[in-house]
Amino acid sequence: MPVSLREVTPQDILPDAEFALQRRARRAALLPIKDLRRVALGPHCTCYFESYETMLFQIQEMLLIEKGGAAQLPDELAAYNPLIPKGRELVATVMFELDD
Repeated sequence: MPVSLREVTPQDILPDAEFALQRRARRAALLPIKDLRRVALGPHCTCYFESYETMLFQIQEMLLIEKGGAAQLPDELAAYNPLIPKGRELVATVMFELDD
């Protein structure tokens, strides 16, 4: 599949038990990638430019934490696949960090 059309599919998803075993290593490998994609816009606002890798990890995390299983997967794919850039576009998640 061309990179410009790439999206997360059910075949890309690891079973929860397998992901749980790999989670720490995958997170450690992803953190430097996310740091390069992070732009602070101020003391409380940050943009993260997304990629296939960041969205795959996010979907795996949601499935593991929420324990929704196969029934949850279509909703996660529908929510996060649009955040994977297609072609030459940029897609960013804006995060606001508030103390209370």
